[in-house]
Amino acid sequence: MLFALPLAAPSIAQDGAVDCGNGFHCPKGNACLLDGFCAVALDALPGSVPSKTRPGFFCEPGFRESTVQPGKCLPGSYTECPNGLTCATGMQCAPGGGCTGGPPPTGPVCGGMRCAEGRICSSRNTCLNPEYFHDCNNGTICTKGAACEQGGGCVFVAPERTRQDANSR
Repeated sequence: MLFALPLAAPSIAQDGAVDCGNGFHCPKGNACLLDGFCAVALDALPGSVPSKTRPGFFCEPGFRESTVQPGKCLPGSYTECPNGLTCATGMQCAPGGGCTGGPPPTGPVCGGMRCAEGRICSSRNTCLNPEYFHDCNNGTICTKGAACEQGGGCVFVAPERTRQDANSR
């Protein structure tokens, strides 16, 4: 998956509340989300598939574990090349590396190149398939099933949200 590592881990208060680092906190067992909400943190989403090579690691629904790079999850419609590269549906692995074929590059210009049709330009200046990924607009790219975490990074959470509470000082 394209998870970014958190910039700073939220601290835990004595009562178990999570200090979001922005003057607010979330209840114990919750994650601080970028949008000012809290949600119960999950190890994996319902329907996730356990890794065959990494105990405790899961690929979320719609993704599968790479056979070339064990422990890496790929959208289910990608083709894996022997050199570790992945090519989108309709594309083939090129002998010298890279991918050939696929949708025409008629999308937005991003990072000096034009994206394929249906792709968007991310805050990391890379082309992104919005069917599988979303942009947190801070350089972090999360899979569709993950939420943007306060401070950076991605986290799996339950769908219910509550507002972050102001820290009392």
